[in-house]
Amino acid sequence: MRADVSPETKLNNNQSSCNYKSFGGSPQLTDNTPPEDFTCDWQREHDEDTDLCHPPNEIPLRQMASGSHKVSDKSHHFNKETDKESFPGGPRAGCLWQDTLIPVYVASVTFAIGVALVLILQIHLRESPVFIKGVLLSDHERCTALGQKVLRDGGSSVDAAVVATLCLGVVNPHVSGIGGGGLMLVHDIHKKETRVINFQETAPYALKEEMLHSDLELKPGLQVGVPGMFRGLHQAHKLYGRMSWEDVVTRAADVAREGFNVSRGLAEAIVTVKDEKLSGHFRSMFFPGGRALLPGSFVKIPRLAEVMEAGLSDFYNGSLSQEIVDEVRAHGGVLSREDISNYSAEVGPPLEGLYREFKVQVPPPPSVGAALISALNILEGRHVTESNRTADDAYHWIAESLKAALAMASGLGDPVYDSSVTQLVSEMLSKSHANVLRQMMSDSHAAPPEHYSTLHSLQGEKVAGQVVVMGPDDLTVSVASSLSRPFGSRIITPSGVLLNSHILGFSWPNKTQGPLQTNRRNSVQPGKRPLSCLMPVLVVPAWHTCGTFMALSNSDGDHSLSGIAQVLIKALPFHTKINSSLFPGRLHPWLQPNTLLVDSAFPQEDVQALHVKGHIVQRVTTLSVVHAIQRENDIIKAIEDLHSSDSFI
Repeated sequence: MRADVSPETKLNNNQSSCNYKSFGGSPQLTDNTPPEDFTCDWQREHDEDTDLCHPPNEIPLRQMASGSHKVSDKSHHFNKETDKESFPGGPRAGCLWQDTLIPVYVASVTFAIGVALVLILQIHLRESPVFIKGVLLSDHERCTALGQKVLRDGGSSVDAAVVATLCLGVVNPHVSGIGGGGLMLVHDIHKKETRVINFQETAPYALKEEMLHSDLELKPGLQVGVPGMFRGLHQAHKLYGRMSWEDVVTRAADVAREGFNVSRGLAEAIVTVKDEKLSGHFRSMFFPGGRALLPGSFVKIPRLAEVMEAGLSDFYNGSLSQEIVDEVRAHGGVLSREDISNYSAEVGPPLEGLYREFKVQVPPPPSVGAALISALNILEGRHVTESNRTADDAYHWIAESLKAALAMASGLGDPVYDSSVTQLVSEMLSKSHANVLRQMMSDSHAAPPEHYSTLHSLQGEKVAGQVVVMGPDDLTVSVASSLSRPFGSRIITPSGVLLNSHILGFSWPNKTQGPLQTNRRNSVQPGKRPLSCLMPVLVVPAWHTCGTFMALSNSDGDHSLSGIAQVLIKALPFHTKINSSLFPGRLHPWLQPNTLLVDSAFPQEDVQALHVKGHIVQRVTTLSVVHAIQRENDIIKAIEDLHSSDSFI
C-alpha cells in the first residue's frame, strides 16, 4: 500500500477578504490495499541524507522536494500548523489581501507519539511559494481526500462539504447516510451572513404516540423518520454550489462503486449488533457468509452508487421511495410515499450568542444548540481559563454549567409545533438568566441537574458524522449528520440504503425509567422534527470582518455540547492555540443518572478533587471527537481531535 498524497493544494484566493497563510491538513490513506504494505521504499528517490521515515520537528520549505510527503500512520490524530511570518516585502496590515496570491511557509509540524504524517501540500522547491485551496476535515481519510480534491478542482466549500458528507454515508454506514438526516451551517464572510440548512428527519403523518408504547425493537419500522439528507444537501448545493450536482454526487457514488476498506469503527459496530434480530439484507451486507466483516475487509456497494446517481426525483418521488416504504412497512412502520415526497429541508438563520468578542452560531431548535450559548454565558462570568484558577475549580464550574445548560435543553422541542419553545430559548440565550444560574451554583459542592431546571428525558444521537470546511471562496461550513444510533433502525433496503431511527428522539410517557418528566414540547406529531443533539458550530468575529473564525463539529451527538464547549472556552478567551484546548482530558455531565463522565486522559488528581466536591465521577475511554478549523486573519489551522476509529487497528 502507498500513501495517497493529494497531488496539489494551492490557494489562489484573489477574491478573499481574509486570506490564508498557513495550513494544517489531514493525512490521506488509500482504501484498496492492506495497511501493512506501508513502507518507506520511496525514500530512495530522495536525498539519502534525509530520513523521511523519521522526519524532524521542523521542516524548512526549501529542504523538501517537489511532491514530497510523509508516510501516513494508521490513525489520524494530529495537530499541524505553521508559524506566522511576514510576507516577502514586509508585513501587511489587517487581513484584506485583494488580488494577491498568498504564500504558505511550512515552518513546523507537531507530531503525536507514534504518528507519521502525510503532508498533503505538494511542495515546489527552490524559491516557488506554496499556495493552498482551503482546508476540509472529516471522520474518514478517504472522504477528507475526496473533499479536498473538490476544492482543488474549483468547487465551492459547500460542494466539498456535500461530497465529503455523502462519502461518510458510504464508508461509515453505521453512522450516517442518505437514509438519515442532519444539519449544516454556512457562513459567507463577504455577506456577513450565516444560514442553517436543517435536513433532520420528520415524523410520518400516520405515526401516533400510542404506537410508540410497544416494543420498538420488535417493530423497528416505527423508529424510521422521513430521510432528509439527500434533500438537504441538494438545497445547500442550490444555494452555494459551483460544480454541477451530478458531478458532486458522482464523486461520492464512485466510493460505493469502486469499494472501500472496512474501518475499525465500522467493524466494531457490526460486532455489537450481531446477536440482534436482523434482516436478510442487513446480514448479507455486513455478515457475508455468516461472518462479520473485519477491519480492512474490502467492500463494494454498487447498488447504492446507482441510488445516489439516480437523483432526488427517484429517491423522493420514484421507485426508491416505494422501496423504502415497502421495507419500513414490512418491519411494522407506517411511512408512506406521501411522507417522503412532501419532505422539505428548512433554511433559516442560526441562533447567536456573544462570547467575549466572538459570535457563537448554532442551529435553532429542535437542535439543543442554545445550550452551548447558555453554558458559555454562565462560564464567561467565572473566568475559568484565567491563570489564577485551579484546575479542579475550573472543571467543577465547567461541569455545573454544562449540567445546567443540558437540563434546560431537555425541555426544548420543535418551535413550529409549540410556541413556548421560543420563550425557553430566549432564557437560554439571556446573559441575565445565565447570571441567575451562576448565583445558584456553589464553589464547594455539586448540585443535581434538577436544581437548575425541570429535568426531562433527553435522548441524543449516539453517533454523528462530521465535516468542517474553510475554502478560498470565503465560506465556512460545518456539517453534522446521523442515523441516530449505530445502524439506525437496522433496516436496510435492497439497494443498500440504511434507514434512521430518529423517531427515538421524541418523548412519550414511560419512555424511560426514573424521575425524568415527559417533555410534551417534544411529543410526536405528524411532520414534526424530534429534539436533536447534533450541533455543528461556527464562530465569527462579533464586530469586524476579519479576526478569528472557527468551524467545529462533534462525532457523538450525546456529547456534542460538552466537547465543543470545552474547546471554545479555552481556545477563544485569550487566543490560546487551539490544540491546548483539546487536551489533556474532557468531561461530560450525564443527567440521569447524575454522573460526571471523564475520559481516559483526565488527570486522576482532578478526578479526586471533583469527588471531594460531591461529583459522582465515572471514567470512560473516550467521550467525543471534535474536528475544528480555526482561521485568524491570514492564518488557518486544522486540528483533528483524539484517535479516530476509522483506522485499521
